[in-house]
Amino acid sequence: MARKFVETINRHGGNATLVELPKIGIYGNTHFLMQDLNNDKLAELLDERLSSAEKKTHNKQ
Repeated sequence: MARKFVETINRHGGNATLVELPKIGIYGNTHFLMQDLNNDKLAELLDERLSSAEKKTHNKQ
């Protein structure tokens, strides 16, 4: 389902990426990511991805 969601967003001009946490070494998470014990790792990952996307956007302008 998540893959189809990402495909749909990208097909309509968005920029979505599916991140499967176990595939990048982050395990044991719930649907309440910021309440999980490893929320610092998740916040760092999100910050990196948002910063990278912001830089790409500014470089296009």
